[in-house]
Amino acid sequence: MTALSKDTPIIKSVGEKVAYPVLAATRIYQGSAVGLTTAGYARPYQLGDRFIGHTPEGMNNSNGASGDVSVTVFRGQYYILLNLSGVAITDAAIRASVYVQDSGTYSLRVGFKIGEVVHYRESGKAIVLVDTDPQFNVLAETVVLADFTDNTDTTGYADLSTPLPEGSVVLGWQADVKTGFSGDTTATVQVGESGNIDRFSAKTDNSCLTADVVGTAAAAVAANQGYLAGAVTPRVTVTGGSDFGGISAGEMDIKIIFAPTLRV
Repeated sequence: MTALSKDTPIIKSVGEKVAYPVLAATRIYQGSAVGLTTAGYARPYQLGDRFIGHTPEGMNNSNGASGDVSVTVFRGQYYILLNLSGVAITDAAIRASVYVQDSGTYSLRVGFKIGEVVHYRESGKAIVLVDTDPQFNVLAETVVLADFTDNTDTTGYADLSTPLPEGSVVLGWQADVKTGFSGDTTATVQVGESGNIDRFSAKTDNSCLTADVVGTAAAAVAANQGYLAGAVTPRVTVTGGSDFGGISAGEMDIKIIFAPTLRV
């Protein structure tokens, strides 16, 4: 570590765009949502990538090695018109969250949060305020009763398909219950991982028996379980009153809030 001993010019990075090296044998089309692999190369966004923005130009590296060419993306906060199925005029009023699923698929329910609806344009289209460097991240996935494995007791579980990245700090979660997990006398939901099903649930008796929005902060804040020393696959557990097998319906959107503060 060497302290400065003379005046040193500061080179400031300015502008609304930045370039990233492109992954080998990869074509990124103009307008794509772009992700960064763990190796640091850009590609069409896939869940689990670091979201780095949208490209106004695209880049074709189909016949090249990793890093042969670079792709330019918008960075920071910017407004963009997106195709967004089911968007309504009220979504702008509440600044509904917008999630990306791949390079060209966006949702109000499922994926990685990239921004918020700020203006409804027409059926299926909205202006979205995108932020490539948010303070907190949100990973959302829909689970239905058929996704659950019955533990042959009062509980059943469903593992989400996208892991939370190593080095993150989980802050809590929300369950938007679209269809109640009905058929038994009670039904509660908690979120954790295999072997520690309430790891991210300070409150473990959130009812999912009927349509509602419930949630909790992470129990990990006090128990030092919020920091993820390795990637973790979230597990959603539903507990019935007497027998999980008695539950006959259910659908909910699970949204996990986390800070990518110490990614390694």
